[in-house]
Amino acid sequence: MDLDKYIGRVVRLRRYAFREIARMNVRRSVGLENCFLVAKADATLQELTCYGENIRVTVSVNDIVLF
Repeated sequence: MDLDKYIGRVVRLRRYAFREIARMNVRRSVGLENCFLVAKADATLQELTCYGENIRVTVSVNDIVLF
């Protein structure tokens, strides 16, 4: 799968993935929106590095939904 096509795209995380990230960041007491920009793709691990307003996450390609 060519993951480079996701770089520069705006994505949302699937509900279960977003809830897990929100749960892990509850101590930071920051608002978290389910809107991320894909900055890096790792084809060997099938992972995408995404940036939100104030957070960076690395997720599986299966955990995203394109806008």
